[in-house]
Amino acid sequence: MPVTIAVTNQKGGVGKTTLTINTGAALAQLGEKVLLIDLDPQGHLTEGVGLKSYYDTAEVSLYNYLVDRDPPPLSKLVIGAPNDHFDLIPATVEMTIVEQQLWGAKNREHKLRLLLEDMRPDYDWILIDCPPNLGPLTDNALNAAQNVIIPVQAEPTSVRAFELLIYQIETIEKALRIKINVLAVVPNLVRTTNLAKSVLTDFREIIPHVTPFHFPLRGMLQDAWGAGCSIFTYRTHTSSEEKVRQEICAMYTELAQYAMAKVGKEAPVGR
Repeated sequence: MPVTIAVTNQKGGVGKTTLTINTGAALAQLGEKVLLIDLDPQGHLTEGVGLKSYYDTAEVSLYNYLVDRDPPPLSKLVIGAPNDHFDLIPATVEMTIVEQQLWGAKNREHKLRLLLEDMRPDYDWILIDCPPNLGPLTDNALNAAQNVIIPVQAEPTSVRAFELLIYQIETIEKALRIKINVLAVVPNLVRTTNLAKSVLTDFREIIPHVTPFHFPLRGMLQDAWGAGCSIFTYRTHTSSEEKVRQEICAMYTELAQYAMAKVGKEAPVGR
């Protein structure tokens, strides 16, 4: 059975999509079979792996599977990432209206979990990029995954956002009688300021599951997203750029290995 993880934080601008893409790529580089799901109606993950045209033009999409009765197997939506070694279920523009459709739906929190049942034997990891809110789509992701990675910025407002998310997780646990495991709280896009250092110290004192490492703000990650690929396949042009790229790759590999250790999986021999 694969490990399914929702990458979530209702606070926008925390680097959630970039974290999903590059953690998935790191797991793939370690030899794991990886599926990413873009559950965010904005489609940033879909665009960030080089499938922007799919977002605007696909006739059948995850929207249909979440709102239609008796949809075909979800595997029909899977696309190989054009520039990386993982698979993807992309988002489309129709996803912008899916939440209003789900509000009144019966068993709305179970839609994605049931759809993923036929996908599970094919992958070692399924990573779900959640929308930046606590609506029905995020509820579906939490129920389907029952594991979460939470990226946070080293800002004072992040603590309040984290508390709201934990409250939502506890609410879902009670309502659905499930247990959701917080695998990691990842300080992300960390700036080199005294305030950021102070907030990081506070995080590690008051928030459980914060990783012993953090991800500094790196413009190259945005460049890779713009090129439609992960940092692992992003092409650099100078030796200094390549050094930075390798440093970032090492950080994501560390996060992938951290997640594997948390769920009791041993890393296979890499590619």
